[in-house]
Formats: sequence, C-alpha cells, structure tokens
Amino acid sequence: MHVLSVNHNELDFKTIEEKIYKIVCEVACGIMKDILEKIDLMLLAKRDTKEYRNKGLRKTCIHTVMGEVEYERRIYQTEDNDGKSIHVYLLDQYLKKETIGHVSSNLAEKMVENVLEQSYRKSAKNIESMCHSSLSHTSIWNVVQELGERLEERETRLIDQYNKGNVNGEREVDVLFQEADGVWINMQGKDRPKSGKSKKKEMKMAKSYEGWEKRGNQKNAYLTYNRTIIASFDNARDFKKLSDATIAENYNVDEIKYRIINGDGDPWIKRGIGEEGVHYQLDPFHRARAVVRAVPEKAQVKKLNNMFDKGKIDEGMEYLKELMIEYVEDEKVRERLHKLYNYLANNYDGLMPYKLRDMSLPKPPEGIVYRNMGTMESSVCDVIKLRMKGRKMSWTKSGANSLGKLLALRASGNLYETLDSLFDATITDDKLEEVVEEVVQLSAAEVNKKPKDSGIYPIKKAPMPFEGQPMTLGRKAIRDLTKNRVELVLR
Repeated sequence: MHVLSVNHNELDFKTIEEKIYKIVCEVACGIMKDILEKIDLMLLAKRDTKEYRNKGLRKTCIHTVMGEVEYERRIYQTEDNDGKSIHVYLLDQYLKKETIGHVSSNLAEKMVENVLEQSYRKSAKNIESMCHSSLSHTSIWNVVQELGERLEERETRLIDQYNKGNVNGEREVDVLFQEADGVWINMQGKDRPKSGKSKKKEMKMAKSYEGWEKRGNQKNAYLTYNRTIIASFDNARDFKKLSDATIAENYNVDEIKYRIINGDGDPWIKRGIGEEGVHYQLDPFHRARAVVRAVPEKAQVKKLNNMFDKGKIDEGMEYLKELMIEYVEDEKVRERLHKLYNYLANNYDGLMPYKLRDMSLPKPPEGIVYRNMGTMESSVCDVIKLRMKGRKMSWTKSGANSLGKLLALRASGNLYETLDSLFDATITDDKLEEVVEEVVQLSAAEVNKKPKDSGIYPIKKAPMPFEGQPMTLGRKAIRDLTKNRVELVLR
C-alpha cells in the first residue's frame, strides 16, 4: 500500500489516473467473479437433478477488457441424444458465453481494432496497457486466425445457400457498379511460391457500390455509396462465387438491370462477361499506365489516351499501329508497343467508357451520381496495402487471408455487426432480468467489502477537525493547516 499526498512534487495527474484505473479494473474483475459464481450457484439449485449430475467445481480463467477473471464453475455429467455420457458447464450454456479460447468477445474486438492498424507486437502492448490483460502477440494472432476461420465457414455456408437458390437480399437497385483488382503479398515459409523468383501471392479484392455521393460540403470530392468489399486468396472460380453470393445476400439480383464491371483485364475479373445486363470496362488507370510505359514520347501518350477517353477506340488502335511502324527499327520500343497493342486488343470490348456506350441507364436515386469508374486502385491501397505491404512484412496464407477479410469488413462498415454474429453471445431479456433479480442484488455492506485476494483496501474517511463545532481562533488555525493536506491511499 502506498500513501501519496497530492502536495507531493513527484505526484502527477497521469500517475493518479493510472492508479485509479488499475484499482477500478481489479474491483470490476472481483465483481465479475462474484456474479459468475453466484449464477452458477443459482443454476445448481434450479437444475434437473435427474438429468444433470454435479461433478464438482473446476477453476478457469478468462481474459476480459477489465483484466484476468479467475472463477470456479460446476461441471455436470449428462447424456446426449444418443445416450452417450458427456460433461457440460451449465453456466456457459446459460450465458451463451462465446469466447476465443480464454478471451472474451469484447476483448477480442479490441484486439481486432488494434491489429487492423498496427503490428501484432504493438497490439499486444496496447492491449496490456488498456485492458490489464497480459497477452502475447502470438495469442492475439491466434484470436485473429480463429475469427478468420469462422469468417471462411460463414462464406462457405453463404455460397452453399446461394447455389441452392436460397439467398436473395431485399435491397433493390437498377444499377450496380463492381470493380476488382489484385494485390501481391509477400509470403513466408511453406506458403512461399516454389517456382519462379517471386515470393508473392495475389490476394483478390472486389468492390461493389451503387454510385457516388458528395463527401461533406466539398464541391468536387465524392465517395462511393453503400460499398461492399471482399478479399480472399481463392482461385478465380471460387472468388467469383463468393462475389456473386455476397451481392445476392445484399440485393434482390432480379431487379438489377445493369452491372458495370471495371477491371485491369485479368481473366478472373472478366469471368462474369456474357451474362445478361453485365458490361465490362477496362480500368482507365491501368489502360493509361500501360500507354505511359510503352509509348516513348509524352505528346504521343497524351494523344493516344485522349482518343480512348473520348471513345475513339478504332482511331486509337490505328494510331498505335502507326507508332509500331514508326519505331520498327527500335527493338525495345517496338516490343513494348507490340505488348501494349495485344493488351488493348484482348480488352477491346472494354475500351469504350461505359458512359459513352449506347446504354439508357436509369436516373440515379436522389443524392447519388454516376461518375467515371476507376476507384479500385485507391481502395486497394487504403484497405490492404497500408496495413499488409512494406516494412519487410511477410505472411502465411492463412494469416494474410484472415486479416484481409477483417480489413475488408471494416472498409464495408460491417465489422462489428459481423463479429457479433460470429460470437452470438446474446442474453435474452428474461435471463438478464433473472440475473439482476437473483444474483446482482448486492447490499451496501457487500459493496464496501474488501474483495478477496484483491489487495484493495477501503479508503479511510474522516470529517474535517471541529466540523459543526463552535469556532475559536485556535480551532480555525488548525483547520487552515489541514484543509489542503488531503492524502490518497492507493495500492
């Protein structure tokens, strides 16, 4: 126990705040332990003794946002539907306690919040300082992995239901924009490619949205409206299924009249071309970048890109042929131009900007506009690259997959809603009322009790000297000497 005076030169507000926060967390852990054990005692009295046989207490520990809570719960022997003997914890069943190992769902959310912004090691330090839970970076990695596996299981079920025709969202739109691109991630260990010089694998990323809306009051700043993002290392076929199933989960696909798909020309992005109402557009950024890399002079680059931007596709292709003839004796330039020509020819149907095509797009909803596509490069950077590339980082396939899916959920605005569905730790109102009435009715005497093994001592209180007494000059002098010397008893 430490006795610190507020007049002490070495005492500052930060120290007081940290001490008080630590005390409050320890007291909260003691209250949580008491509540859990009392609920367990209540279930012992209310159980069907013929069905559940008490086999004694078992110690356990759970990491929470308040710290480590150690408590005892009873294990019961019962039988399953097949008559086989099994052991269960009625406390866990009653509260629907969903955890990741010995980590509570609330603490798991805090871990995810930190991991999406910084490394696992820094996240472990932050969690320890904020939540008084001493967890290694490996423990946090395991939590993220478990959540990633649950997300994959959820996606598998969604695709299965979609294939059976059981998935159809309620939202109805006439036009849906879709963009896709890949980001190459450094791999490590057994997941590193065995052939070739590259140490990377491509993580696929797709984005769907309904149009653009203004960003605040900024005149020329727009954001994609109601966007949904997915990310995965799946092969092209499986990723297409995941993309279609995710869209069907959110939208009534029968009411979508136009789907505009924007991509860089990779075959896995173009898998949906040919379906009714689907229109493919070659991403303007990738097309312009390919022209810059191949055409030697800036004036020629500007002229060629202007032709494609204005929809003069055939004229642009002819001009490119002229350039190939002009540089026929320069082998390096000729090879680059030939490669550019093949790239554009393979994506000829997507060269015309969608806004210049003979399509009668319905009028957009109020507050929404239809603009030129090409937002994917920026989205890939914001969602995946800033966290998962650079700083000599490398990943296992499962580790990158799990984190990528969580990053995509955050970008879609569905992170916490999805995590809640993965935990499914909802307590009904009836049960909550029962807990309050029968368990948490702590008397004033119980509140002031010293928590067991907590090391917390109640603060001693005393009135000011001569409080409520007739005041003399001597008594006044004594009160003046003591009124500013307040002592805090801190552990």
